[in-house]
Amino acid sequence: MADFRQRDTEILAVVVDPVERNAELAENAALEFPIAADPELRAIDAYGLRHDRGEESPIARPATFLIDAEGIVRWRDLTESYRLRPRPDDILARIDELRR
Repeated sequence: MADFRQRDTEILAVVVDPVERNAELAENAALEFPIAADPELRAIDAYGLRHDRGEESPIARPATFLIDAEGIVRWRDLTESYRLRPRPDDILARIDELRR
């Protein structure tokens, strides 16, 4: 987190789970960033991340975005598997590249 703060970068997680579940997760995992609840999938649909698995409740595809101060998406990483995520060092490298 210190490396992100040093780069004046804010982190926000957006999930489909309700607020109560997010609060529990954030507390149990000692997260240092907020988790926004999007149970109606508004933000998730706005970014084209809905992942319908043929089940009753859709989920979001795992994604990472770098959005600048003007709200422009400068980089994104999309995957079909929650196990495949960019490592913090990879994201920090992308931030540094964008600042050049």
